[in-house]
Amino acid sequence: MRTLTPSDFFEAARRRAPRLVELRRTLHANPELAFEEYETSALVQSVLGELDIEMRTGVARTGVVGVLRGGMAVEGSRCVALRGDMDALPIHEETGLPFASRNAGKMHACGHDSHTTMALGAAMILSELRDELPGTVKFLLQPSEELLPGGASVMIADGALDGPKVDAVFGQHVAPMVPAGAVGFHPGTMMASADEIYITIRGKSGHAAMPQLSIDPVVAACELVIALQKVISRSIDPFQPGVLTIGKIEGGSATNIIPDEVKLQGTLRAMNEEWRKGAHEKIENIIKGVCLGNGTEYELDIRLGYPALNNDPWTTRFAQDAAREMLGANAVFDAPPMMGAEDFAYYLEKIPGTFWWIGAGTAEQGCVAGLHNPKFTIDESILPIGSALMAWVAYRYLTQG
Repeated sequence: MRTLTPSDFFEAARRRAPRLVELRRTLHANPELAFEEYETSALVQSVLGELDIEMRTGVARTGVVGVLRGGMAVEGSRCVALRGDMDALPIHEETGLPFASRNAGKMHACGHDSHTTMALGAAMILSELRDELPGTVKFLLQPSEELLPGGASVMIADGALDGPKVDAVFGQHVAPMVPAGAVGFHPGTMMASADEIYITIRGKSGHAAMPQLSIDPVVAACELVIALQKVISRSIDPFQPGVLTIGKIEGGSATNIIPDEVKLQGTLRAMNEEWRKGAHEKIENIIKGVCLGNGTEYELDIRLGYPALNNDPWTTRFAQDAAREMLGANAVFDAPPMMGAEDFAYYLEKIPGTFWWIGAGTAEQGCVAGLHNPKFTIDESILPIGSALMAWVAYRYLTQG
């Protein structure tokens, strides 16, 4: 068994750079929404087939699990997983790129086209070096990161982490506000849980000029939006992060009509699971109080979203050290935690692993728009970098982890 170096992985990635760009652009031009990634899945299967990597298809409907068994693997050898998510968002693209979305109202505005490409890039590199691998690498090409219940949870339920059992899992996400090629790690809780809140307030409709004959759900809704902020300002330790945002209010049809009902929708974000569960009760207690005071009735639906993403400290340090070996210390930074959510958290509830950011922004190329923005795009120079890094981390884990 010869000892491979980061340069072996970088060189393998550079040779494939044109192919990676082609793949990413094909995926970008043909976005598909959560659990509808049929063409994307077919392309993934085609690439893995070219690499002679065995596959399980139809996992979580459209997901694909590739299994690369190393030439030096023996019974009981380690198995490491690399994840790439495949779904797009319901956003109309405004980049003007020649390979912009061909599917109206759908766009890869969160970089999942590049995540899938880099996972496949890692598969290309590792398949070339399979004779040197003393273990197994799984490639989790996953649907529906953007939509509850989250494709990761369904992949797990369908056995993606079994046969062989995965010992560690790694994933990455593009960061458009970070210079291209820089990578950021955070041990511990890196991203928040995300629960969806749906509230309906019912009153009694009537003429706006005679409010005494009606029960106004609009006034109750306005009062409720402010009152709900007490869940954060008065029930959580000031040193604990938490966010409650009402992002949508819907009700009424005219200036002179008090409507029957108002609907509110929002999100609760937390990094503490115990507080998160208690917050659900506090939300309902506040709604009860506001509605009682206004004479209205209510319905509440809190849909549990992704848990907080907790990076295993040892595995995070391991991947961070591997990134320094490959990219140099100046390219690796300590990433702050954020209140965004990621269904990669489900994998981390089951097995050790880590999730990192890879910078994708370059002002000179106009790659400055944020995630979930209709003008979002990436600096494609990161495609071989991210592919090489994922492959190197997997190899290092199998040989020295």
